[in-house]
Amino acid sequence: MLVDALGKLLAANRLGWGAFVAVGLRRHGLTRYRRGGESDLLALPAVFVDLDNPTSDALARLRGLRPAPSCITFTGGGYHAYWWLDEPLADMGLARRMLRGLQRGANSDPLSPVQSLRLVGSRNTKPGRDNAFCQIVEMYDSYHRLEIFSPLLSRLTTQPASPPSRRRTTYHPTSRGTTINPAVLHAVSDQLIHIGYVQQSDWLSGPCLYPGHHQHGDVHHSFGFNVRTGYGNCFRCGSILLKDICHTLGIQPADYGGLFV
Repeated sequence: MLVDALGKLLAANRLGWGAFVAVGLRRHGLTRYRRGGESDLLALPAVFVDLDNPTSDALARLRGLRPAPSCITFTGGGYHAYWWLDEPLADMGLARRMLRGLQRGANSDPLSPVQSLRLVGSRNTKPGRDNAFCQIVEMYDSYHRLEIFSPLLSRLTTQPASPPSRRRTTYHPTSRGTTINPAVLHAVSDQLIHIGYVQQSDWLSGPCLYPGHHQHGDVHHSFGFNVRTGYGNCFRCGSILLKDICHTLGIQPADYGGLFV
């Protein structure tokens, strides 16, 4: 069955569709084209990062991480790195903290436990990737105990994310210099969709970007980002400014011409 599914996926890839694989093990009952949310995850057999940078410096950065990755793949636009775990990880709160720690160490894109990543052996069909072949760069038979990631978790404890603003701020595009830059909105929206947020009308909804401010972490869709006005809202944290969201996601508005136009 798995071989048959893989064959169909690669056949669709040859027709121009992207081919992805979800790392987390899902519960039974999800229908076709549904990857589910975090509540549908049973366990993670590995943790991972997505570094959207194809340079040799980026590869060297991944190779220099500790613990060292079990596998590094090239995707055409950058690299994925995986750390095989000696035991499947069922604690999704801990999984999110580990992913966040690895993200900061690699200076890579923020990911969630439900993430789907490009399939090795497929072609990258994203515009501008020139149909690049996704392949393994290096792989080792190394399995890691959870305890070895403790320094990453400690680093997160001593350097927490900046607390979001709790005041409600709505941007009114009335004159030059007060209109939210559409390029920044698109960058934030793309990043949130990439990590599993779901769009409904003008809102992208998903787990809060600041789980440390919740009593038991946040695995529910309690946070929303308005793709038109550029502000976020969490039932626990309140309203969150676009500049704070950009900071948390690692997006630099200056790279897009500034926060306002």
